[in-house]
This record gives sequence, structure tokens and C-alpha cells, in this order.
Amino acid sequence: MRLVYIHQHFVTGDGFGPNRSYDVSRYLVRMGHEVIMICGIYWQSGLEKMPWWRLFRVQWIDGIKVVVCNVPYHNKMRVPARMWAFLKFMILATVASLWQRKVDLVFATSTPTTVGVPGRVSATLKRVPYVFEVRDLWPEDLLAADRIKPGFEYKVWEWLESFSYKTARKILLVSRGFHDRLLERGFPPQMLETIVLGADGALFADLKPNHDYIREHGLDGKTIAVYAGSISDANGLYQVIDAAEYLRDRPDIAIVLIGDGRSRAGLEAKATEKGLTNVYFLDPLPKKDLVHVMAACHIGLMILKPIRRPRWVTPNKIFDYMFTGIPSVVNYAGTTAELVEQEDVGLAAEPHSAEDLAAKIIYWADHPEQRASVGRHARRTAMSKYDRTIIAQRLSDVFQQCLQP
Repeated sequence: MRLVYIHQHFVTGDGFGPNRSYDVSRYLVRMGHEVIMICGIYWQSGLEKMPWWRLFRVQWIDGIKVVVCNVPYHNKMRVPARMWAFLKFMILATVASLWQRKVDLVFATSTPTTVGVPGRVSATLKRVPYVFEVRDLWPEDLLAADRIKPGFEYKVWEWLESFSYKTARKILLVSRGFHDRLLERGFPPQMLETIVLGADGALFADLKPNHDYIREHGLDGKTIAVYAGSISDANGLYQVIDAAEYLRDRPDIAIVLIGDGRSRAGLEAKATEKGLTNVYFLDPLPKKDLVHVMAACHIGLMILKPIRRPRWVTPNKIFDYMFTGIPSVVNYAGTTAELVEQEDVGLAAEPHSAEDLAAKIIYWADHPEQRASVGRHARRTAMSKYDRTIIAQRLSDVFQQCLQP
């Protein structure tokens, strides 16, 4: 099968961000499929920038043909710059998709939802099946998080969502919560398939806790609650700063935030203003290095900004923590909290409560034997159910089904 895979925020193995598309593409190539990845230049991608006048670059990465559209994107961009990046990628990705020859199937993964336009248009013109993957339910999630307002802007995103879904042979969901929501909205069950994000088990197979890194940052001997990922408004990490206030009298506990983003400077200023010495802001690391740092930590933090309803998303980080072998604390209601409790791999704190978030961190700090036991169980569960070799095989099966008349 020759597959066009459209993902604006594609991240390579040398990048700093979520790289599920890279992992499953490598495994699809090993199965004998041809993968043509069409992407932009995400700030964490590990891809080199291009001169402004150049529109495309083609390079090969681990057997994947990567067509890079010259569309830089950073989560520190203001809204107008983000909208321009989405629009520009939509146009360039459509052109790049149409250039590809002898394509069997087109697969587009959001967000943003605008990737559905090159996916659907190129599949229609090439008369091949089209599959759309939902990583966030835009615009519902944007509205619930107060990132957009009802009215014209919402209606534009709603139209784009409808356009992206309409002719898809399959709609893939990365969370059971998304699946249930689309069923509520009347989508036929046979059109929907849930395949979670998971993590690459091979990356975690030979973990060697990086204690040197821990010592270098003054963390030796502490129980470390780590958050590794984007530091933006949507993550709501001010709750972690508030929780750190409740941990002032526990010098043995450290809150470590590894990452960058638009909100980092403000959070650092807030921690300084409150006189907190138990919060550490560290620079992002390539995933291949990050896993060994996380292995030297003790608790994984799953933090998102509170919204008016339970969250349906199941982010990459929960699987990273599971594969690392550390229990998690989730600060929001919804699918992730349900997964953590059902799989017995962590604790769900009371939503919107920094005090309870701190209490859950204290619980794991004060129960090291149980913490280690739950971590071992989480790692076994992850390897058996959420490895990306399994996920790539499921994707391949879905694509093969879609090729059938």
C-alpha cells in the first residue's frame, strides 16, 4: 500500500514533542507499506528550517518519504500567526498531496482540523479512500476551553470539521471519550474506530535512569513529580504552582516541569513571586534522552486547564509515564482519569483542586513501595496493550479494510 499521511505537526525521532506519527510510519514501512509524510516545520519537530522563498523540501527519514512544507509553527505564536500557519499549510499540503503518484489511500490526522481539506481534496481527485483521525474535537474542545467564542469563528471551524469528516471511509479516534461523543452526535458505529496514541515500547525497553541529570539540577534525594511537555495556556500549569504552595513544608518533594511554551515565563514569574523553591523549570529534551530522565523521577503529572465538562482526550504523556514505570496523578475528570483508575496505574485528583493535587503527590511520596509496585504494573500494562507496534498493525488493518470495495 502506498499511503499519503498528512500531519502538520509531525515530529521526528530527534524532536522534542509527541512523535506517534513518526513511530507508526516507521513500523508501517517495516510491514512493507510506502509512507509519504506531508508536514510543516513544527518547533519541536527536529526538522531543519528552510529559506523563506522555498516552498517544499523532500527528505528520507528511516524509510519514510517526508515532504516538508515551509510552514513554521510554534506554540508561542499569537492567534493571527497561528491561523495563517494553518491556512498556508492547508494550501501547500493540498499541492504536495496532489503531486504524489500511484497513491492507494490518504490519511490525515488533526489537529488542526484544516488538515482535512488537503486530505479530502486529494483523495477525491485521486479517487482513493480517505481516512481522518481526530486528536482533539475541534471546535467543541476550543469552545469548552474558552479559546474561541460562539459566533462566526466557531461556525467556520464547525464547517471545517464537517468537511473533514464527510467523505471519510473511517474516522479514527485517539480516545474512547472522542468515540463516545461522536456516537452521541449520531455518527454510525461502523464508521468509527478508536486507536489510542500509545508509545514506542522499543524506546523504553532499556531504560537507564539518568541520575547524573538529577544531581546536576539539585534534585538528588528528592521525590520528583515530573511534567514533561508543552507549557501553554491549554495545559493550565498554574494549578501545579498552586499545588506547590501546599508542599512548602515538604522539602523532600520537587515539582519538575520539563518543556517550553508561551506560558513558561509567566509561570516562572509566579513561582518566584510566591517564593517557591520546590518548582524547577527545565529545558525540553529529545525524547530519546527524556525517557531516561523520567525513569529517574517518581510521579508523572497529567495536567490540563479546567473546562466546563469532563475532558475526552487521552494525551501522549499518560502512556509515556506508564512505559517509564511511574504512577500518574491526573488533575481533570474524563477519559484519562478513567483509564488511570481502570488500569490501576495512578490516581485522579479532584478537578480544579490544587490542594487535592498536592495531597495525591504527597500520597505517592509517602508510599514508596506501593508507588514502585504500581509503576511496575503500569509498565507491564503499557508493553502488552499500548505499544506502537500494536497500534501500527491496527492502523494497517483499518487501511486495508478501507481499500476493500
